Amino acid sequence: MLSKVKPILGDFLKPLTKKISEIGIKPNYITALALISGLVSAYFILSGKLIVASIFLILSGFFDALDGALARNEMLKTEFGGFLDSVMDRYVDSAVILSAGIYSGQLLIASIAIIGALLVSYTRARAENIIEKCDVGFAERGERTFILIIGLLFNYIFYALIAIAILSHLTAIHRIYHTYIQTKK
Repeated sequence: MLSKVKPILGDFLKPLTKKISEIGIKPNYITALALISGLVSAYFILSGKLIVASIFLILSGFFDALDGALARNEMLKTEFGGFLDSVMDRYVDSAVILSAGIYSGQLLIASIAIIGALLVSYTRARAENIIEKCDVGFAERGERTFILIIGLLFNYIFYALIAIAILSHLTAIHRIYHTYIQTKK
């Protein structure tokens, strides 16, 4: 759902991506910053500093948006860069959800949420090997991150994990169904 605003965000970030490109910063460097910020967020979740954790998770999300915008806007897109970005996103997702589960004592729900989050990405990647596009569903990465940020800010981590678990699995199932329908056309 939030992925639909990618073109708008890319246009908004054009002045910044131009400056970043001019000084020689590559998208993969920004991807590394997204990973580091996400892992720092996970650390602060475990430390119980939820506001600080939220700030670093927001920062990680910003860097994740910026790396893609930089790659697209400045013609720096590479197959490896897209692959690296996707893998690093999975590390951040897993780290922050697991940390939230440990902090809240909800490891089972966190595990179900991580599995759902990974399946959202996996179903899309596999589907797009056989159909053109599979970006259906509500709980893409941006939505999951937003839900977790709200949960951290208001200390509703249990409810955030439940929402991520349910919505992620519904999104994965939606993608399976969508792919099935598309292959029958």
